[in-house]
Amino acid sequence: MRDWHQISMARHNEVTLYGQVSDDPRELRVSTIDPGSRLLRVLASLTVIRGIRDFGAKDQRMKLDQLVTMSGNEKIMAFMKDWRKGDIVSVRGTLITNDYNKPCTCAECGNTQFYKGYSAYVYPLYTRLVAQGYTPEQGLAELRRNAEVSNRVTVIGKACSKPAFHKHERSGTPISSYIIDIERKYRVKEDLDSNRHDFPAVKSYGEIAVNDYLAIEEDGLVFVDGQLQVRNYDRTFICEQCGAEIKKKDNVTEIVPYSTEYLTGCHSMADVMEIREQIKEQEELQATQEMFVARGYGADGVSAE
Repeated sequence: MRDWHQISMARHNEVTLYGQVSDDPRELRVSTIDPGSRLLRVLASLTVIRGIRDFGAKDQRMKLDQLVTMSGNEKIMAFMKDWRKGDIVSVRGTLITNDYNKPCTCAECGNTQFYKGYSAYVYPLYTRLVAQGYTPEQGLAELRRNAEVSNRVTVIGKACSKPAFHKHERSGTPISSYIIDIERKYRVKEDLDSNRHDFPAVKSYGEIAVNDYLAIEEDGLVFVDGQLQVRNYDRTFICEQCGAEIKKKDNVTEIVPYSTEYLTGCHSMADVMEIREQIKEQEELQATQEMFVARGYGADGVSAE
C-alpha cells in the first residue's frame, strides 16, 4: 500500500538560473495609464543556456532558451525593475504554473475564440545582479562559461498519469511525456490562495524516456533533476464561427530530465531492467522469425515448401 502521507509531505521545487536579461523588465501596475500607481508585478525574460549533458536526445548541442521570471514580492521587485537589457543576473527560485485561456483568431472571418493552455514562469526567491550592459556576444560567452548553473531545475512530484510514449518520427529517439503534481513549498503571496499545487510538463528522451515509461505509474512519486526548455510548435483549430482552419503558433515550457529517481508508487529499476530484458528477447525472436519468412521458411525455421 502506498504511503499517501509520505507522498503529500514530499515538497521540493527549486530552479537555478544564470542568464542575460533579454529586454527591459515589464512593470505591471494597478493603472495602465498612471506610471505612479501601485506596482503589482515585475516580469523579466532571461536568456539561459542548456548545458551539454547526456539527457537522451540525439542533438546535444548547447541551446538557448528564454525563460520568464515574475514576482510580486516588494523586495524582489525592487531589484528586478532596475534590470536592463543585456544585464547578467543570477536567480534562485521555484517553478510556477497557471492555467489560463489562450486566444486564437480566424484569418477568414476575424472571430476570436479561446482554448485551454497553461503558463510557466520562475518565481524568484533570490536575485543578484552580476554584470551590466553586456552585448549578446559577450552574454553568450558568459553563459557558456556558466552553463552548469545557467538552467537547472530539481523537483519532486506525483505523476498525474502514466507517461505517454512515442518515438521521434525522424530520429527514432524514444520520448516520454507526462505531467507532475508538485505541492508548493513556498506561498506565492500575489497568487490565489487556492493555488497550492503546480503542474509542469515533463519530457524525457532516450534511455531515460524508456525507463520513465516502464517505471512510472499514475500517482507515482518521482524526483527529477534536469533543465527547462521552451518548445515552439504549431496547432490547428476549427473556427467556431465559419468552420475554417486556424493555424496557431504555440509554446510550452517543459522539464527535461538529466535523471529521474523513482520513489514511491513506481516500479523499481530492478523491475524495469527485467521488463527491458523481456522486451529485448521478444524483439530478437520477432526479428529472427521475420528473417526466416523473408528467406522462404516458416516463422519456426522449417521450410514452407
